[in-house]
Formats: sequence, structure tokens, C-alpha cells
Amino acid sequence: MTNCPFLRNYSLYLAWLIALIATLGSLYFSEIKLIPVCHLCWYQRICMYPLVILLGIAAYREDRSIVLYTMPLVILGLLFSSYQYVEQMIPEFAPIGLCGSGPECSAIHMEWLGFITLPFLSMIANLGIILFLTLAKCYHAHPCCPSDQDH
Repeated sequence: MTNCPFLRNYSLYLAWLIALIATLGSLYFSEIKLIPVCHLCWYQRICMYPLVILLGIAAYREDRSIVLYTMPLVILGLLFSSYQYVEQMIPEFAPIGLCGSGPECSAIHMEWLGFITLPFLSMIANLGIILFLTLAKCYHAHPCCPSDQDH
């Protein structure tokens, strides 16, 4: 496995990079493109924004124990984005009604290729962070490559 040392050494940085891009992207769409932010979008932001700081510090310090503390935020963000995406793609689906007054959560403000919306991008970001956090924890617990001392 030639990618093993890279993933072992940089998985926290990659998770941080995804969180940073997602945060900057959400700010771009709301502050520059002036897309209104609904309640579900705010919940997703609440889950994503702290990850930039937490994962940045953890990556710098190589602290893989952060996985236990950040994974609940990421999973919660994934649930919110998945719910909103389903609500957008299936108009009849709205059993919980998490979106109160304000911008409609099921409104599609941007759509690419007929299925990529802002909640879809949030889902992909959360899944990517879950992947890299899992790799960070797994490679730390069970290194797949011999250490440099073995060579």
C-alpha cells in the first residue's frame, strides 16, 4: 500500500481541509451570492464551523483522540444535510417540519447536473470528513505500514 504513510500522516489535515472548504463555501454562498440561510442550513453550519478550529488544532498537534469528540458533530451534520436533501428532492417528504419561519428549507437555490444542491455538497463534505477521521483513528490504532524504524 503506497498511500498508507500519506493517509496515516495527513488524514486529519485532509478532514480539516474539507471542513475549511465547506465553511468558506457556505459563507461565500450566503454572504457573496446572497442565498438565504434556512434553519436546516444553520444547524449544518453549527455542526461544521467548530470543526475547522478543532480539526486544525488536532492536525497540527497530531492528536487523533479528537475523532471521539468531533465524530458526533459530523454525524449530526450529515443527518441534517441528508434530511434537507431528501426534502428538496422529494417534495412530498416533510414529516418532521424542522424548518420554521424564514427561508424555505426545501427551496433549491442552486442545482448542478440535476442532483447536486447545497445540502448535497454538505452531505459529501460530512462523508469525506467521516472517512478521513475513521482513517486517522484506524491507522493510528492499527498501522498498516511498518514504521520508519523497521527499515
